[in-house]
Amino acid sequence: MERRQTSNTTFSKYNVLAQQTYPMNIDNRDLNRLAGLSNSQQWILFTAECPRPNYAQFETHNISCKKIIQMRSSQRQSELEIVIKAIKSGNASAIIASDQIAAVDQDFLQELAFEYHCEVFFVESRRNQYH
Repeated sequence: MERRQTSNTTFSKYNVLAQQTYPMNIDNRDLNRLAGLSNSQQWILFTAECPRPNYAQFETHNISCKKIIQMRSSQRQSELEIVIKAIKSGNASAIIASDQIAAVDQDFLQELAFEYHCEVFFVESRRNQYH
């Protein structure tokens, strides 16, 4: 089993919850908007391509972490398809997706989200964040 080490802690590379998180590269206005959306009855969904939510960053901006879910990656659907499905489900007040989605598709997702009373935010993807 492959193991990784942070500080003095060793964990399996598959134990995502034990891995260290880092603040997302996201505008303060968007974080403030997420704070308001986090108080709704719906979920805030993160795609698998996004960095894991960082509790300290969210706490600083008064974002409630009680209704945040990071979705698992899919081998059958693209991130774009997953976001479309999540928007249409009506269960999310906000969806955070990676900026790897093409600009034209980002515009489409913004329009679709508006129709379903949801908001979509785009952040730097996990794979670009640490190289």
